[in-house]
Amino acid sequence: MRNRWRTKARSLALAAATTLAGAVMLAGPAAPDASAATAVSVTVNGTAGLGTIPGGAIGLNTAVYDGYMNDTPIPGLLKAAGINALRYPGGSYSDIYNWQTNVAQGGYDAPNTSFADFMGTAQAASASPVITVNYGTGTPALAASWVQNATVTNKYGVSYWEVGNEVYGNGTYGANWEADAHCQTSSGTPVTIGSEPSQTYNCGPGVYANNVLSYMSAMKAVSSGAHVCAVLTTPGNWPDNVTNAQTSPLPWNQTVLTALGAKTDCVIVHYYPGGSSAAAMLTATNQISGIISTVKSEISQYAKVNPATVPILVSEANSNVDMDTQPNALFAADMYMTWLENGVSNVDWWDEHNGPGTNPPSVVDGAQDYGDYGIFSSGGNNSGVTEPAVETPFAPYYGIEMLSKLGGPGDTMVNSTSSNSLVRVHAVRRAGGSLDVLIDNEDPSTPYTVNLAYNGFTPAGSPTVFTFANNGTSITSATQSSAASVTVAPYTLTVVQVPGSGGGGVTAPGAPGQPTVSGLASSTSGNDSGIATLSWPAATPGTYPVASYQVYRQNSGGGTTLVGTTSATTLNLSGLTIGTTYTYDVIAVDSHSNPSLPSPPVTFTVPPPSDASCAVHYAVSSSWPGGFGANITVTNRAATAVNGWTLTFTWPDAGEAVQSGWNGTWTQSGSTVTVANEAWNGAIAANGGSVSVGFNGTDTGQAPAPTAFSLNGTVCANI
Repeated sequence: MRNRWRTKARSLALAAATTLAGAVMLAGPAAPDASAATAVSVTVNGTAGLGTIPGGAIGLNTAVYDGYMNDTPIPGLLKAAGINALRYPGGSYSDIYNWQTNVAQGGYDAPNTSFADFMGTAQAASASPVITVNYGTGTPALAASWVQNATVTNKYGVSYWEVGNEVYGNGTYGANWEADAHCQTSSGTPVTIGSEPSQTYNCGPGVYANNVLSYMSAMKAVSSGAHVCAVLTTPGNWPDNVTNAQTSPLPWNQTVLTALGAKTDCVIVHYYPGGSSAAAMLTATNQISGIISTVKSEISQYAKVNPATVPILVSEANSNVDMDTQPNALFAADMYMTWLENGVSNVDWWDEHNGPGTNPPSVVDGAQDYGDYGIFSSGGNNSGVTEPAVETPFAPYYGIEMLSKLGGPGDTMVNSTSSNSLVRVHAVRRAGGSLDVLIDNEDPSTPYTVNLAYNGFTPAGSPTVFTFANNGTSITSATQSSAASVTVAPYTLTVVQVPGSGGGGVTAPGAPGQPTVSGLASSTSGNDSGIATLSWPAATPGTYPVASYQVYRQNSGGGTTLVGTTSATTLNLSGLTIGTTYTYDVIAVDSHSNPSLPSPPVTFTVPPPSDASCAVHYAVSSSWPGGFGANITVTNRAATAVNGWTLTFTWPDAGEAVQSGWNGTWTQSGSTVTVANEAWNGAIAANGGSVSVGFNGTDTGQAPAPTAFSLNGTVCANI
């Protein structure tokens, strides 16, 4: 993370080496009065699968400057919270750290923080390691030797290897917190970034991408199964879409993914939403679906590979507001689940221990905040207020622990919706058929009675309700008789575990495997000419044999539509709209009508017909915070010339808009853009004649490419 590593190292080095004091268990507040609560409607759709929770999904950062990293209580605390992944060796330190010598060049290395020490804690906590190799001052050979030690010699089972930390902070865009020995000054003098004055260096994304290929080659030569991950900028966050004429004429992600191409193996983003208030921070998770959608679009557009085959990791995440208090616990639970529901493989909270901040401490709704990004206290005092005893959990720890009540690896996330934006919900179907619902009341003052409705699921027993109350120091549980409603207090996290199908000695079929799509195409016969074939791995029978499969289309707003029932493991789709994105999942039904859990979903966009009489090439030419430029080339493939033309397309993201354009008359209505010819360029010659137009546009962080263009009402091919 930018510039925080020096503060973090100093804070932890100065922290007193105190022992863990016994936690004081405070009684939670009295249950809220249901009669005084405001009603909220929550609907859970058990047929709308969002994928299974991956193994190693709930992660946490560690750092070699943290002398408490491997304290005796740590493995037990991590296990209790359900933390099952650990990232090492720590943020920007990764780019100055030599794993063989346990020395961070120019930094502080705490005792007992070597890779072997770290792995002892990871194994004791049953946590999967996520390793960041030294790109800044290291070499491909040093990285390969680490893979050899971890994978071949010790068989530690490291799946994900990042090449560097926030490498875009190497001076490319004028900020230089990340060490990078691949750089030169404008005069050609080699320089390692990190302590130099701020200036522009010749070490842009093209240099990084070429070196990633070298790292990848060396590391995969040792272990072909290792995922070697490239660092991307987070869409909508600086320096995403920023360009530098000298070293980065195109955006970082476009440059890196284009260079990696078919070798794109895994990608990394970081997530520290801004905002000056708890309310702004808590709504920031609304950005996540757009971020992931854009990353997947960029992988498809620039690397030209199926984004479903490229794992996405969020290897650092935290908020910048109220770090140690209840708002950040609410944020943590909502943030992890939102990322996972959108298909990421791993999310790593920053940090295990971090040390107090240097700004004056604040009190948040009666609780002391220390400005500490760690989930455990380090006992320090850098801001005039001394933290509690070392290893005392802060509120985000309990926010993460609440996820262990919601689900675990292999459980199925399903769609859930709330009628109130301050009451956020997530739902998980367990393998045995039960349903768990997380209710995140982000209203600091209002209790709510949450009325629960279920589609594709029938409650069958008394729910257990887990609660992490505002300013609590533990999670409480209780049993209630009704699965129809629950009352939640202000600023609380609640998990309702609802028993359901799977009882009575009958085992439902297993969920079908993730569908794949083939034969995806469209024709020139009409806008709804799209076709596709869905195929999926067969479900494992339960007590009774599988009789049929139900295929559901997931609709906006959380609903689903049954589009077909078949005894086969394929279904042909037709009547699909060109340029539209669809999501489907599958449920197996046995001979006694017992349904399985939903399969993971498959999402695809219907392409324009490849044999259309016109073709369009769309390319981003430049970008900057809040805006971008693009060029569009239209080619006439027909045997007759075009005399007078109008081009139309629709923005995929509501925040995109044309600001000004050239070589045509540009108008926009809603999300639909229309470009008409000028008097001098209305003719497009037959058999390959073309015309080019361009524009400068605005965006709110994400700027995915349009999916379909029409020329004079005819859908064109994309090239």
